Amino acid sequence: MNSVSVFRFSQLSFGVARTSIRHGHTRSRRRAPQPELTNFEPGHGEQIWVYSHLTSNQVIYSHTKQLDSNRALRQLPFNGKKTKPAKLRRDYWKPMALIQLPSGAGVAGQSVFQKLREFKRLHELCWDESLRFTRDTDTFTGITKTRVRNRLERGVALNDQRANSIADMAAVLAGVGRGSRLLVSPQEKKAVLEEGKTLVGRKWSQKPPPPTATVVAREGEADDMSNVIKTEDPSKVVDGPEELLPATIYWANETDRNFAERWSDNVTHDVFDEVKAPLAKIRRFKKAIKEGSEALEAETKPL
Repeated sequence: MNSVSVFRFSQLSFGVARTSIRHGHTRSRRRAPQPELTNFEPGHGEQIWVYSHLTSNQVIYSHTKQLDSNRALRQLPFNGKKTKPAKLRRDYWKPMALIQLPSGAGVAGQSVFQKLREFKRLHELCWDESLRFTRDTDTFTGITKTRVRNRLERGVALNDQRANSIADMAAVLAGVGRGSRLLVSPQEKKAVLEEGKTLVGRKWSQKPPPPTATVVAREGEADDMSNVIKTEDPSKVVDGPEELLPATIYWANETDRNFAERWSDNVTHDVFDEVKAPLAKIRRFKKAIKEGSEALEAETKPL
């Protein structure tokens, strides 16, 4: 036996068994939600402002009432020369609608915002052949002819997304789209609307359950998460039909909602406060004219 083997053999301990120790992990395998790190304002996602261009009918979505120039310009595609503005002129952009979600449902609002952006991009990139053609009617002969749009006309037609955006709003608020957080379980809906809990996205769940297997967090859990809806073991939760969270849309022009074929039952419609006063004045004026005409007819009616 050489000297090296004797040295290695002498290092062994025969009296104490050598046991390897593996330290356990103290951190969770899944990240815990930390909404304070996002630096979002309280109630972020509960409101979605829909802005429309006065001349081109381009559409911009925003979580804030004040448009951010850089974020807004990123939503506008390049559809040809002179079709994308170099800077954002705020006098050309006016609020077309406001989507209001319940308090604490900011996560659902962010999901709606994402779906609206995705559908808008699909309209801009995946258009059909009907956009290439237009129909012109001769005012003298009354003959209608179909012709191909030139490059500038095609860019103008692609920019006009007003009607498409309203149809998208009706579809998204009805729960269309994979992974829509607007669809919640009855327990989550009750927690948000009645108990004032805060909705949490599915990606923050400790154990990803089926879409309907979600319950309210137990009392006595983490102090900072006492007002947040969490998920539990799917085997302990009774599945139930998913329900849509309610949403209210405030319109600048109440007839714009007619661009959508139909609206789901969870959506209610209203107009902006600054629009209500002129509308009420017009209605009173029409009512006065109608009453005056009826009174005049009654006076002139022969006995």
